Amino acid sequence: MSEANDMKADRSAGILVPAFSIRTGDDIGIGDTEGVRQFIDFAAEQQFGFIQLLPINEIGPDNSPYNAISSVALEPLTIDCRPEVGLPDLDPEAYDRILTKHNAKGLSRGALDYPAIRALKRELLEESFQNFKGKVFGKGSPRAQDFLAFCHDEEDWLDNYCIYRFLMELENQNPNWQAWNSAYQTLEGGSAFLEKSIADGDELRAGYWMLFFAYVQWIARTQWKAVAAYGREKGVQLMGDIPIGISLASADVYADREIFDLNWFGGAPPERHFKDDEFVQKWGQNWGIPIYNWEALKKRDFDWWRQRVAKTVEICGMFRVDHALGFYRIYSFPWNPIRNDEFLPLSHEEAAARCDGKLPGFLPRDDDSHENKDANRREGEDYLTVLIEAAGGAEIIAEDLGMVPDYVRPSLAHLGIAGMKVPQWEFEDGSVVMGGHYPEISFAAYTTHDHASLKVQWNEQREIMLTAEAGTEEWNNARHFITTLLDFCSISITQFDEFPKYDRNFLDALFWTISLSNSNRIALMVTDLIYSDGRVNVPGVMSDKNWTYRLPVTVAELREGSEWEWMRDMSKNILNETGRAIKVG
Repeated sequence: MSEANDMKADRSAGILVPAFSIRTGDDIGIGDTEGVRQFIDFAAEQQFGFIQLLPINEIGPDNSPYNAISSVALEPLTIDCRPEVGLPDLDPEAYDRILTKHNAKGLSRGALDYPAIRALKRELLEESFQNFKGKVFGKGSPRAQDFLAFCHDEEDWLDNYCIYRFLMELENQNPNWQAWNSAYQTLEGGSAFLEKSIADGDELRAGYWMLFFAYVQWIARTQWKAVAAYGREKGVQLMGDIPIGISLASADVYADREIFDLNWFGGAPPERHFKDDEFVQKWGQNWGIPIYNWEALKKRDFDWWRQRVAKTVEICGMFRVDHALGFYRIYSFPWNPIRNDEFLPLSHEEAAARCDGKLPGFLPRDDDSHENKDANRREGEDYLTVLIEAAGGAEIIAEDLGMVPDYVRPSLAHLGIAGMKVPQWEFEDGSVVMGGHYPEISFAAYTTHDHASLKVQWNEQREIMLTAEAGTEEWNNARHFITTLLDFCSISITQFDEFPKYDRNFLDALFWTISLSNSNRIALMVTDLIYSDGRVNVPGVMSDKNWTYRLPVTVAELREGSEWEWMRDMSKNILNETGRAIKVG
């Protein structure tokens, strides 16, 4: 077991909440670093030990935090843009004028409106930057020196990122470098184009944009590091999230193509559960992420991965590795997902004929032999050891859900990496595994960001049991879901009509039971904690509702509102009585 990643002996609990979902009294339509700071106060008062975030890297036009356009750059929408407090260079008068222009009050209500909020925050950041450039930059002040130090210290990734973002400006914010002007579809071409633009008198404002995007990242990282430090003072850690892949349309792939295999795209094997998606049932999930050229990375001592992890733990004291199974082998497609419709009706033979004989499958090899399994395990452990080294003692949680090879969980245990335990998916000899049998080094949770809340799931399955014909597959699946959770909580129901409706008492029982589990870390999704119907994401579905969920109330209301007293009492009592409460003061 790796001592570097051995989970601390103390038990704690966390709340899964996307940063963008947090609502405050004066936000401008999206959660930001100030919202996270306020949520830290809430978590500390309730004695939670960590806040589990989704990835906070800069997103692309699909708004998915799992399809970032940079492995290091932070999402500008998370910046607290309040004048003087969040943006020291922004005049209060300009702030008020821009908020009025963009109807910020209207944006603060309801779900998240990405296009409108991007336009608003972009104008605020540009106004702030222009003041910085005119009054601070090059003047030798401490802030000017701090900015220059940031640019110097981060140049390994920042220079290429700023070139990429400058070129996106020329391409109407399109991150897909493959569709750009052929003159700058490569980093070499982009660098030459930038230099020529500056030499020609900066007619394309190249220098301005390079400085602007560096400024935005300086502000973002400064704010996030300050919030993380505040959390540590309160005893609350931020838990990050590192996806297995990076978007094909990203600064990383644009600037460093040798470490990616652009002929294959990562995903997941076919699943019958996606009943509304014929493609996923037939071929699997094609995420469109380029897979890695591990040999090229190895020659460079995995520098890209070391940097990615190191920049994450500057902010987060622990992090989740999304789809950790991909480090052992990853299901891959020999075609870009934009061609999925083309391949949907084809037979395997017809599909192979269009891909030089290649078909979707596991790379670098499947698990169909002992030799392959041993090779996959050995290589996966080599790669994950790099992450452990780069984490420098930060806790790592592996998302090891789905079709899990039999060698993966023993391998993670050997490395000292916590795997996940979702109670309704953990069975042994046909019976649900009780929480007391979970390994200490594990992370238990009922739901993830890809699930509906427990309340919604329970009510949907209960309705099926009441309306579907007994004995059908649909009825049996619903009954299995409900009885599994009841068994896990040791609640005995012997009559069909006694299956309870989901209420706060049952939420209490679920929270209590998972808190009593042997896992050192447990987390509740915020929608479960507040007894909500809201949903963050529906996987496998292209919807403008994904990633737009916001809390129905502000953090202040959660902390002080009388209507939330039941939740505050429940969580504090459970955490204290199950030994998971952090020590306050």
